[in-house]
Amino acid sequence: MQTSDTGRVTSFDRSTNTRAFTLIELLVVIAIIAILAAILFPVFAQARASARAISCVSNVKQAGLAVLMYAEDFDENIPLIDNNGSSYYGCPSSCGGNGCTPDWGSPGTNVNEPDAMFFGVIQPYSKNKQIGYCPEIGTPHWGGLIGNPAYTSTPYVPALDSRGIYQDSFSQMAVNMLLTEFGPGASWANCSSSGYTSSGTNLAAWARPAELYMITGDSVWGFGVGGDQSPQNGVGNTATWPITDSITTNCTDWGGYSANTSAGWTYYVHRAPQRVGYPWNAGFTQFNLGINSGLANIGFADGHVKPMRQQVLEQCAYNTQANVWTFPYWDYRY
Repeated sequence: MQTSDTGRVTSFDRSTNTRAFTLIELLVVIAIIAILAAILFPVFAQARASARAISCVSNVKQAGLAVLMYAEDFDENIPLIDNNGSSYYGCPSSCGGNGCTPDWGSPGTNVNEPDAMFFGVIQPYSKNKQIGYCPEIGTPHWGGLIGNPAYTSTPYVPALDSRGIYQDSFSQMAVNMLLTEFGPGASWANCSSSGYTSSGTNLAAWARPAELYMITGDSVWGFGVGGDQSPQNGVGNTATWPITDSITTNCTDWGGYSANTSAGWTYYVHRAPQRVGYPWNAGFTQFNLGINSGLANIGFADGHVKPMRQQVLEQCAYNTQANVWTFPYWDYRY
């Protein structure tokens, strides 16, 4: 209300002093919000990926310490891939017939069979099967995977799932294969009676523990192409080994075992622009493709963990002291 010159009270119209947003102004505000979102969402995604990577580093650290504690109780020997014989590779054992399960890639169906796979036997020291899963890779849904011929044709058994047998037979937490029954210094001669022997399992045989790859939380069963869905499904490989190709032709064996001429199934998933695809191009000139395009978390034999790229971890180098070509991060002997 206001008073006129004549003393009369008149009404005050507030509507004349208010102003609404125009359509152009609203569109400008919306555009600014969209631009900010476009800038910030990738930052948030990278932050989440970094958090998952850090979690995986922690998992590898815990598993690596469990392996070393296991070794303290077993004459300084770490576990083999398979610690009760091998049915998958045809080695007879005390279980009779074709050997024991669970096995690498062959979990079996017997719910009473002891868990003898690498990641399974260190459980008394870690007491946590969940550290076997890398958050960046994801947790497999075994009910929809077991029975798939791409992995195993044996039927799905819920009791084996609850015991973690499937996880151990296709573990993302994988051991350096050269430290096991498939590495240099290993023998299957007495597998049917006393089991495998391997000098690579013994801590005293490791020449450079601070530079020796022992375990990784990032392994993969396949490339994710040609119908394979293992990277998308989080199926691991339990053991990994160095790649051989036209560039690393000098590194052709592991002290008697011929090196595999395909990828060693370490999954370089962290900060990777690609999650699936072959690990190199047709000309063997690029190694930042597909499953090799990012970083893998590697646990070393002295207990420390760090992320590494494929070009560094799987390099072939000449050892001048031993006068031999070798994979320096993998071969325990030099």
